Amino acid sequence: MTETPGNKVLWLEFLKIFTRALVQINLYRPDHPQVKQALQDGEALLRRIHSENSGDFSLTMAAGSLLANGLPLITTDKLPNSIKNLFARFRVQTITFVQGAAGSDLLALCQMQAHKGDGAAFLRERGITKITLNVDVYAKVDPSAAQAPNLPAADETTGTAAPAPQAPAAPEERIAEQIYTQGLETALSTVVSRATENPEERKAIMDLLTAKFKEQLATEVERAVETVRREKKKVENDMVRTESVMTSMAEGVVVVDKNGNILVMNPQAEAISGKPLAELSGKKISDLHQSENHVISLAKQLSSEDKADVSNEIVKTGSAELAETVKKATAVIQNEDGKIVGSVSIPTDVVKLKQMEQLQKDFIANMTHELRSPLTSIKAALEILGHEASKPGDPSRSILNTAIRNTERLNSIITDILDFSKLQSGKLIFHQENTPADEITREAVESMKAWATSKGVALSARTELQIPYVYADKRRTVQVLINLISNAIKFTPQGGSIEVSADAGRDALANFVFFSVRDTGCGIKKEDQSKIFEKFVQIASGEKVGGTGLGLAITKAMVIMQGGKITLDSEPGRGSTFRVSLPVYKGQIDQPVFEQVTASAPEDKSWWKKLIGI
Repeated sequence: MTETPGNKVLWLEFLKIFTRALVQINLYRPDHPQVKQALQDGEALLRRIHSENSGDFSLTMAAGSLLANGLPLITTDKLPNSIKNLFARFRVQTITFVQGAAGSDLLALCQMQAHKGDGAAFLRERGITKITLNVDVYAKVDPSAAQAPNLPAADETTGTAAPAPQAPAAPEERIAEQIYTQGLETALSTVVSRATENPEERKAIMDLLTAKFKEQLATEVERAVETVRREKKKVENDMVRTESVMTSMAEGVVVVDKNGNILVMNPQAEAISGKPLAELSGKKISDLHQSENHVISLAKQLSSEDKADVSNEIVKTGSAELAETVKKATAVIQNEDGKIVGSVSIPTDVVKLKQMEQLQKDFIANMTHELRSPLTSIKAALEILGHEASKPGDPSRSILNTAIRNTERLNSIITDILDFSKLQSGKLIFHQENTPADEITREAVESMKAWATSKGVALSARTELQIPYVYADKRRTVQVLINLISNAIKFTPQGGSIEVSADAGRDALANFVFFSVRDTGCGIKKEDQSKIFEKFVQIASGEKVGGTGLGLAITKAMVIMQGGKITLDSEPGRGSTFRVSLPVYKGQIDQPVFEQVTASAPEDKSWWKKLIGI
């Protein structure tokens, strides 16, 4: 294969990533993000190398250099120690990466460096076939063994070799059988007797061998005991650390016997129980007075065991609701080995408050659903009565019209509350798709035309020709424009005008379509413009109007959750212009937007979450 600059760069880059994976697998677990990233990068580079070279990829250690596909890549003195150790320890001459080698194969190769046996066998046991090892084999050959052995003569009639005579057992075999059946000291004497016939030399050799054996045995025993000693210290440290964490979580201390009877209590524990030690001594810890106000977690087996494993079951007493509140108020902190190293807690009253807030949210959501059904029926009945009213000037017709308007207003308030509760609970999900901008504008204007006419306000729509499609949830985007038009109608006097337009962005903003709602109303002061998008805020020339004050807060959240932006340009007495920008459709895949928003930036709350108080 011909070496090219591109090939060499790829080979060196793979060598760098392979080295990083070898080092990190010794520091982290296989599922650690850094290890997984290194393996993914290595797999990607192998695919590129195999694709560009149309064959397998091999690394060979020979002649003081590392060869890649048989071509010199780097000298051994410049190689990282992890690479050199891998080749030297397993006597590997060549590592071949077959086409299709994946990150899992690289992981097994990296884990092999901690193996004490044969490297090739290690890979075979794990079913690795895409990475192969060519191992150097060194053998010492006895020159006499190279000579042809004396073979038995062939039978002249059959042409087959005659059976060889049975050779007597060699002296070495007899000694081996003899030593195998003897004790250690006798076996040593047997071996020494073969070395010399001098009794004094035999005794000296025996003493030397015995001392050497004892020294070696003591070393091995010490090594084994040291391992046990370290494991014992590790367990003791884990116990001390866990006990320290648990004792730091409380001031009160209660001492019980193996049956759970109270022996000793400090003053803090007496304050918690509400009774003195003299009254509780000898009683079961689970029988504390007012147990519904106490939460007790007690190991099922209290006695210490030095043989059998104790049960990890826990006995709990007290109110289930209170126990759950206390449990949710504390989180255990563990290290990478799963050992308890600390805890984090919040006051239980805060947990209780959060539970009450959740109940409140659920109540609001259920209440608005329950109110909407009868309200819809009432509105339909009123509209039927209004159509049947005979005379236009009939007072009853005016009363019915007033009732219908109030039901519409109440329905709008319920809709705002329902949308707000959906935002808080994370159930307001957007399905963005390819949507015509002119249809959004036209539908919003047609929905509000009747109300604008009844107030004497001119409402018109203008859409730029050949405007791009937007990537938006059509129903929610129409609701955004309806909210803005509704506000404009409220604050535009009779004889005024409202224009709703849609224009394509220019230059740097070419990837957005802009919807504008421009009115000739009272306008908004500069100092108040930053407040109007907050929840429960209504500001217009210092006056308050009907409504929940949630409309613009929900509107802004809906725009931002679709990847857009909303701005305001207003001056007192000159009207207001709200501009909503939404992204142009470019073949995006339809998917729930709320999940995208919550998945991004887990540590820093999104703007719209801060807006609605989540």
